[in-house]
Amino acid sequence: MNTVELPALDGREPLGFLAALGVLRVLTEESGIPARLSFSDATACAYLHSPLQTIRDIAEALAEVVRSIEETAVLPSIGPGFPPASGIGKDPLRWPRQEYRQRASDIRHTHPLAADRWLPSLTTDLAIDAQGRGALSPFIAPSGQQKIRTFFEMPLKAVRDNPEYLHEALIRWRRIEGFTGEYLDHRVLRSTADDPEGRAGREIGVPGATWLATMALPLFRLTGDGQKVRSTLWHRVAGDHVMIWPLWKPSLDVDAVCCLLEHPTLKPIDDQPTVTTEQWQPLGVFSVHGAHRQRIAGRNFDGVLSPLPVHVR
Repeated sequence: MNTVELPALDGREPLGFLAALGVLRVLTEESGIPARLSFSDATACAYLHSPLQTIRDIAEALAEVVRSIEETAVLPSIGPGFPPASGIGKDPLRWPRQEYRQRASDIRHTHPLAADRWLPSLTTDLAIDAQGRGALSPFIAPSGQQKIRTFFEMPLKAVRDNPEYLHEALIRWRRIEGFTGEYLDHRVLRSTADDPEGRAGREIGVPGATWLATMALPLFRLTGDGQKVRSTLWHRVAGDHVMIWPLWKPSLDVDAVCCLLEHPTLKPIDDQPTVTTEQWQPLGVFSVHGAHRQRIAGRNFDGVLSPLPVHVR
């Protein structure tokens, strides 16, 4: 195995961490390339351990997966029709709880791999939203006419149109005006002070890193307590919904990463939030980081995924 540093994937940032997981999952589960992931305890950047020798090789393997997606499809290996498309109005993948089981069964007949790999990570009837529909993953925060399909469709279109975005995602991010980043990155919001022309509300995201982050969703278990949604990495803390994740030194494959992300050492012990280092050493964990959804004034959605300090003791 070769070890390749991915300097743009900073594990301390929610988008950087999610994109690193996306690289691991896409190479392993979509390309069949044996791969492992670790992070630098000096810089927090991701390391990929695989037969691929260079960043360019990794980017090309990712681009090959993008090219393999059918023209009218939005997910690797799934084919057209999932998630279902829609125009203005309700999202066709957000079902009332009483209809959920039948609708999910229908998906299993038409798109069995999607039913196994993707649907359980996107929505669940074990929790409901304010309209009585199956709850969404906390990684998805639709705004305006965004749907579950567009969460995948817009980043995919960007990397289809310009595969070089995948290489940039691994070495040095370039922000593209008008790209929302699916609100996985707080820096997508540019203030009037940041904009060269003094414009407000101009979104400026990173297409390649965003597509990689969306590809990580099947790694996260989605469930609920009957009312509130529960997901891998997410915790209810003092009325807030907080994402807490670890960085680790050993090179871990997909299965080992999933086990680590579910480990109780990540569960906060108070409302600071605080986590304890008691079990870090045998797990190879050297730091933890946090994020939550930051509301945007004047916008009616859950907000942008933004860093949140996590206390350690």
